[in-house]
Amino acid sequence: FTAQYEVETALIRKATVVGNTTMSHLFLGYDAKTLAVSPFSPAFTGPVSRTAEELGLHMDPAAEIAVLPNIAGHVGSDIVGVMIAAGIKDKPGINLVIDIGTNGEIVLGGKGRMLTCSTAAGPAFEGARIYQGMRAAEGAIEKVEIRGGEVSLKIIGNKSPVGICGSGLIDVLAQMLDAGLISFKGNLLSREEALSKGLPQGLADRLRKGENGNEFVLAWREKEEDIVINQKDIREVQLAKGAIFGGIQVLLQCLETNAEALDEILLAGAFGSYIDKRSALRIGLLPNVGLEKVRHIGNAAGVGACMALLSAVARKQAELQSQEVEHVELALHPSFEKEYLQGMYFPKESI
Repeated sequence: FTAQYEVETALIRKATVVGNTTMSHLFLGYDAKTLAVSPFSPAFTGPVSRTAEELGLHMDPAAEIAVLPNIAGHVGSDIVGVMIAAGIKDKPGINLVIDIGTNGEIVLGGKGRMLTCSTAAGPAFEGARIYQGMRAAEGAIEKVEIRGGEVSLKIIGNKSPVGICGSGLIDVLAQMLDAGLISFKGNLLSREEALSKGLPQGLADRLRKGENGNEFVLAWREKEEDIVINQKDIREVQLAKGAIFGGIQVLLQCLETNAEALDEILLAGAFGSYIDKRSALRIGLLPNVGLEKVRHIGNAAGVGACMALLSAVARKQAELQSQEVEHVELALHPSFEKEYLQGMYFPKESI
């Protein structure tokens, strides 16, 4: 960036940093081992200030580097940035913010309180543990539409498809549910079952047996392996979405409210910005609310970092809100397992 905007690094005299707890620890040189074992205690929670010289950064040696506070072992300063950018503390009504990354970090605000939790949900939505999953790069299937017996794909960069990224994964499962290819329990039909149910021949012909159970062909390729969604992929998404849905339900219970009372659901982060809202609701990743209540807010963690950089008031808000927010440890909550298992099912009907 300094080269792009022709800025001399020696003139940079202040910076603000946010990130998940592991990244914050590595950035500051703290041992991150405690984050890997129960009770997952971070080395620091409050704000940390260092100089560029202490951190070995190419800036004015005396430049102040402010790292926003962590909240808990798996709830980092990035979600603090999201909180101040979204204004969750002062928003009227009851509002939910979800930042889906390696962890799904959730904040619920309302009734004068803020609650937060973290769920291990990100790997599937980032393409990990998905048979032909990949990050959102050229060649990734990012959007899918099934109409009649035809499948239409939107590929990043308008290239030949080489895999599927998170937004495409959510999209295709929503479309397959609407087409009747997947049951609410997550079972992918066989070709014979599809034909017996009267599904279009074009869709039935895309169903076949594979190494990981039944699979549905998204794209045929002559010289390389066809791109498919298989039964194992569906289960991975069910596990991930169940964790997020379960975390949301637990926070709602802690606030003594329910999804019907939500005024808004805000989707943060790079991945959240690309999720199709209807598809996310269709697969049950989000509570069953009206489509108009779901809103993308982009890279809110980055916006929050900028706010803290430019405003002493915002920086103080970040510190205070990190102390005020109530962290809910899902593994210790008596309802989480039940809600998690229930959240693995897909809604029976389209939103």
